Amino acid sequence: MIQCKGGAADELVFGFPYEVKVFSLKMNTWKRVKRLLPAIQLLFYFYYHLLYRRGYGVLACNSLHWVLPRRPGLIAFNTIIRFDVAAEEFEILTFPESLAHENIDIGVLEGCLCLMCNREFTSVDVWVMKEYKVEGSWSKVFSVPKPKSVESFDFMRPLLYSKDRRKVLIEVNNAKLLWFDLGSKRLRTLRIKDCDSSYSAELLVSSLVLGCKGDPSEAKRRRERRALEDKMMQQRSKRWDDFLSKGFKLVL
Repeated sequence: MIQCKGGAADELVFGFPYEVKVFSLKMNTWKRVKRLLPAIQLLFYFYYHLLYRRGYGVLACNSLHWVLPRRPGLIAFNTIIRFDVAAEEFEILTFPESLAHENIDIGVLEGCLCLMCNREFTSVDVWVMKEYKVEGSWSKVFSVPKPKSVESFDFMRPLLYSKDRRKVLIEVNNAKLLWFDLGSKRLRTLRIKDCDSSYSAELLVSSLVLGCKGDPSEAKRRRERRALEDKMMQQRSKRWDDFLSKGFKLVL
């Protein structure tokens, strides 16, 4: 959560005090992030100018990532900002200099951070960081041509590989899912039964986290209260059984 202090609600964040807070599911409390980068101000400002997906951040290697696109007069080159969820710190993430002035977006493929470089809306190059935070590990893995079935190629992101790893499932313009054959370079639309309209996709990652458990001390009190109630129910049940066994005699 980003909280800005001072200034009108419709004014820019520049020049106003601000703070970043993280919510802990374990403690059920908000905690302020102390170490901030000057570039974080740009993230808050550009949030309203990015594709809506970018505002959520891309989760990979226990960090959230945002890409700040190059803008004449404001940002000379593309920048990637990461927020380490464990350390609760912001950092600038390095990537190939050849992409610093290109039209790029960010995603995740098989748990690895990836960049999608749009070549004037005719094709998209996909780069993958195979070893996290190692600049030399970035490599171009494939390039997807513009599908004939779409008028524009504004947005594309890879989702996952097929089981035989010969194809990649991609999402185009937040509306279509297509299989891209890495060998033949052909595209095939993935159709979903009873779903004719456009749609977008999200990846589901399994987790052992059950959700917010609240204050640990309060959770302990609830467990103790439930244990006491269970014990009282058992005692009532036992007294009732004793009453039945003494007050009635079963005759066969």
